[in-house]
Amino acid sequence: MSLRTFEKLPADKQEKILSAGIREFSLKSFRDASTDVIIEQCQISKGILFHYFGSKKKFYLYCLNKSMERLTCRTDVVTGNDFYEILFAEMNRKIRLCMEYRDEMHMVNMSSRDASSEIAKEKAEIMAGYASVIRTESAQMLRNAMNTLHLKNREDITAEGLQIYINAVINRYLIQYQQDPDQFFENSESIRTQMKEYLDLMLYGICKEEKEDHE
Repeated sequence: MSLRTFEKLPADKQEKILSAGIREFSLKSFRDASTDVIIEQCQISKGILFHYFGSKKKFYLYCLNKSMERLTCRTDVVTGNDFYEILFAEMNRKIRLCMEYRDEMHMVNMSSRDASSEIAKEKAEIMAGYASVIRTESAQMLRNAMNTLHLKNREDITAEGLQIYINAVINRYLIQYQQDPDQFFENSESIRTQMKEYLDLMLYGICKEEKEDHE
C-alpha cells in the first residue's frame, strides 16, 4: 500500500478516485460494492487502486473516514445572544453539510446498516471517534445556547436534562430531513415554528401553577 503516493497526487485526481469510491459505497454494502465500477468511473486500473490503498477494505475505510470528516467539519463557530438563534444556526450548518456532501451522507448511512464482519471492528472505531467529536461540539453549542437563558437554577441535573431534551428535538428534524436536505430549507419556517413549540414546552412547562388559595 502506498497511501502517501495517493496523497501526493494532484487534488483533482485524488478527488476523482475518492468520489468514485464514496459513490459506489453509498449505494451498496461493502460486500456488494464493486471495485470494477470504481476504477471505471475514475479511469484507473485496479492495480493502481490497490497500489494506493492495498485492498478494497482499506479503500472503503479511507472513504468512510473522509466522509465522516467532511460531514463533521466545522467551518464556523455558532454564536449569538439568543437561545433559538444559536440552535437554528447549528441546524442550518449541519443540513448544509448534508446538502454539500450527499454521497458522503449516504455512505455513512449505508455503513451504519452494513453488517459485513470484515469491516465491523474498524468501522466501529471510526464511528466512535467522530461520535465523540460530535458530542463534544454539541455539548459546547448547547452550553452557549443555555447561557442565554435565565434559568431558575443551574444545577448539573438541570443542565443535563435540558441538553437531553434539546438534542432529542434537534435530532428529530435532522434525521427526518437528512435524506432530502433541500426540503429542510423549503420548509424552514414551519420547522422553526414546530421546534419552538417543542422547546417552549420544555422551557415554560405544561403544568398550571396551583392556586395558593383554594376557594
